[in-house]
Amino acid sequence: MPHRVSIQRRRHSGGAPYGVRRAVRASCVQGTRGRVESGTGAERFAEQVVRLVLEVVDRRRQADQLRSVSDPLVLAAVRTMLAQDLVPGRELGAATLTRVRVTAADPGGAEIFASYQRGDRTFAVAGRIESVRDRWRLVALRLF
Repeated sequence: MPHRVSIQRRRHSGGAPYGVRRAVRASCVQGTRGRVESGTGAERFAEQVVRLVLEVVDRRRQADQLRSVSDPLVLAAVRTMLAQDLVPGRELGAATLTRVRVTAADPGGAEIFASYQRGDRTFAVAGRIESVRDRWRLVALRLF
């Protein structure tokens, strides 16, 4: 009986199998994600809050100034980063915000993505903002 040779198809999407890609696509809510229009309150808030966070992690402002615009868990995370000196690239100098993008996630929330520079290196910020009682609040934050 002859041996069968199996032919493997090459994966063209970063190595993820088709079934995984299909499951991820199916789990995403179609039609709700999109770019937030320029000049909206979410976009303005995102830029302001990212600037404030960078000033706090650079120790140019007190962490308590985040209290009015962020969730208590975000404030606690920032305080922990400061106390344990976990701020990425802090030894390279002051952070300078270079770009902020906002993507609508659902009617009451948006995801924010930003980049900033320290010295000659570029770093990133990711987070989530939500509208609570007609005011935006930072509810998740990650510095890279």
